[in-house]
Amino acid sequence: MTTSDRQSSLLDRRREQAASAATAAEKARTGVTELDNRLRNNASMTQQQKQALRNAETETNRLKRSLKAAAKERDQLAKARKKAVARVDKAKAKVKAAEAKYDKSVLADLVRREKVKDRADARTPQTS
Repeated sequence: MTTSDRQSSLLDRRREQAASAATAAEKARTGVTELDNRLRNNASMTQQQKQALRNAETETNRLKRSLKAAAKERDQLAKARKKAVARVDKAKAKVKAAEAKYDKSVLADLVRREKVKDRADARTPQTS
């Protein structure tokens, strides 16, 4: 091999090494770009998931407040119903008492009229 052949061979080998190194560098750059994209995607997903978690926590708190308000209203309604039932019972008792007084008054009036009629009949002579 001559010197020029050796230099040419050395040059070819170095060219191939440089091309191989350039290809490896490009692959590495592509890998870095892919990792950067995945990191951005991961950060975006993390941010979206944190926001979704905050929204879910807000909704959970709202529902808890709603349940608490519903329980309070249920207690108030139960108390109001109990009072209303007591008022109904008291009104029924009043009606019953008023009916009893009315019955007594009607009976007394009926007895009084019958007595008057009986006494009037007793005074008038019977014609036979």
